[in-house]
Amino acid sequence: MAGGLERVYGTEEDKVNCSFYIKIGACRYENKCQRIHSIPPISQTILFKHMYQNSPMEVAIASGNAVSQAGIEEALEKFENFYEDVFLKLAEFGEIEDLIVCENIGDHLVGNVYVKYTSEYYAEGCFNALQNLSYENRPLQMEYSPVLDFSSAKCKQYIDGTCQRGGACNYLHLKKISTKFKKSLFNQMYEEHPDFREKKEKENIEKSPKKHKKKEKKSKKKKSSSSRESSRRNSIERQKMINDWNETGIQNVSQAQKMMYGNNMPAPVYTPKVSMRTSPELLQLQLQLAALKEQLAAIKMS
Repeated sequence: MAGGLERVYGTEEDKVNCSFYIKIGACRYENKCQRIHSIPPISQTILFKHMYQNSPMEVAIASGNAVSQAGIEEALEKFENFYEDVFLKLAEFGEIEDLIVCENIGDHLVGNVYVKYTSEYYAEGCFNALQNLSYENRPLQMEYSPVLDFSSAKCKQYIDGTCQRGGACNYLHLKKISTKFKKSLFNQMYEEHPDFREKKEKENIEKSPKKHKKKEKKSKKKKSSSSRESSRRNSIERQKMINDWNETGIQNVSQAQKMMYGNNMPAPVYTPKVSMRTSPELLQLQLQLAALKEQLAAIKMS
């Protein structure tokens, strides 16, 4: 009996619990739904109801109406400002796994913002800290959400560009945001909260120690190469090395010339090409080497 209940839980066969609420975290019937909306006592995901305020331009985009390029850029800039502001604020309470904003315009989904943390501990800290607070002079409407897998909540047809319901669809239509921009926010989160990354690395080590050893070897190689690169970046040390090499090369050329010609060495007639990066020492070395090559060629011909 228990196994049968587990099998139908959250599906359309479940006559007790609302499958849409379990999948989406919201239902178009809301409080009038004949099935139960079980709000979890705690979850990794928090839903902020109707937090994002769409402009008329954004409503037109969500409805599939024709919009000018300037209008699209204006809407995108407005949304990115909101997304950055909210993301960095929520990251103060813990490591974020994902943050999504609904483009739907149905009453139960419009402006909904979901944040999923990497642990319930972080989500609880955020939930408690933001109680009775407002965003843009509007009280925050928060609740823990049963949604832990956004892939099942997203509209597959919308992703494929074939959804016929537009903004009225009951599955999530996510507001689009560039991968590069989103990645930059995650990088900023880890820079401002390095303990998040350290905790994740520790968990990865515990899960797969063998894989970590391989990564550790690679990182050591990278460190050694980076240390070599950093030494090359030091302009003073680099110039000193160049000068040492040039001085040694000039001395070797002079010794070879004395051994071959004694005091009867003819004057060089070669003028090398000089670049902006050629140092005086290197130029002198080029002249000496060119002269030696010409004299060796003359000896072979005689």
